Amino acid sequence: MFSEKAVVVETGLPYEAVDGLSSFFERYYILANRRYIDQASYQKTKSNGTWTFFWKLSVPEREQQSVLLDSHLKIDQGSVELSFRDLDDNDPRQQALRARTVDDVQNIVWSFLQNAKTTDLYFVVGSDDERHSEAPSEGGSTNRSVLKRILSGNSANVFLLFMLLSFVLFFTIGFYALFFLIASQFVYLLYADKIMLNMGNVRPTFERPLASVVSVKTNSETISFLRKHGRKILGEIRSSVSNLHVMQSVDHSVVTATIQDLKSSIITILTRYGISVSPDDVEIRTKDVYGIVQKIAEKFHQSVPKVVIVNSTVSNASSTGISAKRSSIMITAGSLHDLTDQELETIIGHELGHVKGHDPVILFGITGFQLVGMFYLWYPLVEFLGLFYFLVAFSVIFAIGKVLETRADTESAIVLGDPQAFADSLRKIGFRELYREKYSPISKLLDWFRFDPHPPTYFRVSRMSEFIGKTSVVKHAFLVSLRDCIVGFFSAFS
Repeated sequence: MFSEKAVVVETGLPYEAVDGLSSFFERYYILANRRYIDQASYQKTKSNGTWTFFWKLSVPEREQQSVLLDSHLKIDQGSVELSFRDLDDNDPRQQALRARTVDDVQNIVWSFLQNAKTTDLYFVVGSDDERHSEAPSEGGSTNRSVLKRILSGNSANVFLLFMLLSFVLFFTIGFYALFFLIASQFVYLLYADKIMLNMGNVRPTFERPLASVVSVKTNSETISFLRKHGRKILGEIRSSVSNLHVMQSVDHSVVTATIQDLKSSIITILTRYGISVSPDDVEIRTKDVYGIVQKIAEKFHQSVPKVVIVNSTVSNASSTGISAKRSSIMITAGSLHDLTDQELETIIGHELGHVKGHDPVILFGITGFQLVGMFYLWYPLVEFLGLFYFLVAFSVIFAIGKVLETRADTESAIVLGDPQAFADSLRKIGFRELYREKYSPISKLLDWFRFDPHPPTYFRVSRMSEFIGKTSVVKHAFLVSLRDCIVGFFSAFS
């Protein structure tokens, strides 16, 4: 049976990105795979703002006839659509090549969009008439930038930093380092929620729940201009933007008219400093951030954590705190921009899973025990192994971190009952890792050994897919997560 099956890879592509994506696709797919493409079949056309690509893949197989696949890609502002002509539903080799082609094209499209974001100017604007906004930073040398790097991933990063510091301090103040480090860790744990709040100016609350992410498309001339004058200009822009805010109605919904006012204000500010942009270059997405967090906290039967928005294009979130009442959650501008409300809810559910499980306290206890053991219980072993001991200790703590991350995934799926949305958010956030792990067996194994508290993306997505329709039968999130991590780790060897 022959058919033509279309796959929508992306929707809502910005108009100005159509030509750039077409060039990106030709360079990183057509040219990169030219040995598998019949050059006589390749065609590229443009009509009414729509790019179309035609090509025929011919992939040789040992002792078998080459697998052929007629492919057609359409790129326009409405969507990026991939289709295949004369697709044989009964040919597993052709179906496998089709699946690989879809993954290849999707990876290229998402890579392009992520790369394009690095040249955009991002502003985060809160619903307040006080200093409640952020413009782009001109550099990464500020104290806040350091905090972002340390705190944006996982609490394990902070406690592992204390472990590394213990090695340095031991050679300066000797065994007193133990008391200094444990006391420092405890103080950090007590004030971790307040420390995280200092990562950004935009802090949604019940009274001011809205946050808007304003992305401004730039060109190569603007980027060159900012590289030359950015330190001064972006500082002045931040000062001007600090007074912007999003008006809200009594029911906390955004007043539509103010979105246009906000767009006009951003354009006026940038024009004042020599950066020329048009209304089409400015995109604004407004979300009731506090309302979403409050909704998820109620489902977890927890106090609503304090919320801060960090002006970063990376899609991410993190949480910390000694208890539910003294916890904070950080959400990046990239998450608000890239994820749907449903996907964002599952990410927040994951972070509240950490709070519910008291993961920061667990990590404090583990690293504190390790410090005591290192100085008093098994010091001869430390002396014998030297730096290798820290490699082993870090590996153990990262392994525990992977179990805690998996447990937080499980809590989000159980409490919210939407593992599909969580899997979709993981695909968006970790698409590069997911692609690499899918087509490189060695990556599936090596990613378990990374110094990263998160387990491999393919493992997390696979678990969520298996949980669809089954979350109600999961009774012990930690035990299920521990079992799945052990099984997943050893299955990566096969």
